[in-house]
Amino acid sequence: MLKKVLIVALLILTISLPEVVAAQDVPSGKWWYNKKVVQNLSLTQKEVRQLDRLYEDSHRKLIDLKSAVKREQFELDTLLGKEPVDDAKVRKQFKRLEKARTDLANERLGFVIRVREIIGADRFQQLKTSYKEWR
Repeated sequence: MLKKVLIVALLILTISLPEVVAAQDVPSGKWWYNKKVVQNLSLTQKEVRQLDRLYEDSHRKLIDLKSAVKREQFELDTLLGKEPVDDAKVRKQFKRLEKARTDLANERLGFVIRVREIIGADRFQQLKTSYKEWR
């Protein structure tokens, strides 16, 4: 039974990886304070302020969403540690965990989309290209 749950968990994680990877095409943190990035992208002070506000709002949400994922994971681990394992409860909790993970991934992706809206498509592509070179 436990083996089946773990296989399902790995399968869902594999399916959701593209969302996470998409959000990793741009650097994390406050990259818009890097002088080289500011020069390369010709960021204005207004755009920097917009990126700061976006980062603050998104980061607050991410803190809560990461906490929700940890909480749901803890609940799943607790259920899996009980004897006998209640299949229905485990599956229901697993769905809650996956929803929490999806919410987290959606916020990360939403941040990237909003960054693109602020700096525009061309500079966003330039940021992605530069980031790949920095790694």
